[in-house]
Amino acid sequence: MSDVDPLIRREMQWMALGVLENRDLAPIIIAKVRRQRIRRAIISGVAVLIIAFASIGLFEGFKALSTDSGVVDSASQSLGENAATQQVIQGLVSDYPITWEQSVGDVGAISAAGGLGDTLGGLTATGLKISWERCGKGQCPVTWVLSVINKTNDLISASPSLSVFTGHSPLVSDSRPTTVIPGGTALLVYSFPEFQDSLETSPTATWQWNWYLSPLR
Repeated sequence: MSDVDPLIRREMQWMALGVLENRDLAPIIIAKVRRQRIRRAIISGVAVLIIAFASIGLFEGFKALSTDSGVVDSASQSLGENAATQQVIQGLVSDYPITWEQSVGDVGAISAAGGLGDTLGGLTATGLKISWERCGKGQCPVTWVLSVINKTNDLISASPSLSVFTGHSPLVSDSRPTTVIPGGTALLVYSFPEFQDSLETSPTATWQWNWYLSPLR
């Protein structure tokens, strides 16, 4: 009725003016109403498409922002600033031989030496990836990525340290404070670029490693 009322008023005005005298106004009214309804349907369809495309664009934008910001679920990453954003590592990944060293080699350690599969302070080491570079006449392990998982139901804050040995003698160590949520995994990166500049090694050099806990600072 709201579509017809304005046309009826216009029809009465035309009849009063004698513009449409002796003419059947029903087809004119029906045609105008049909055109108005078609126009409204087209406008509504275009509006729906615009809203749909805008919603898709906003969703993709938020998803990209979440990825760039490092927003992750509880099963994939930790809350620590030193956690690397890459896939979880399982086992030892190394192009050259390396063994575990049972001696901590750091008087500041607050735990025993751990290896893969060991749990220290609620964190379990599940994987270690080592990248090697040329040093002197041999290869040396420059970049280490240690994967630890929190299998407890508590939020774990700790400072896992990694020690590097050559010929079973301590060479260097470094710590990476991190906080891991229950069920979360942290990938901790330890880098020793100074090996390439100052370390002279032989092709027969042997390498060892372990990890332990240091006091949180």
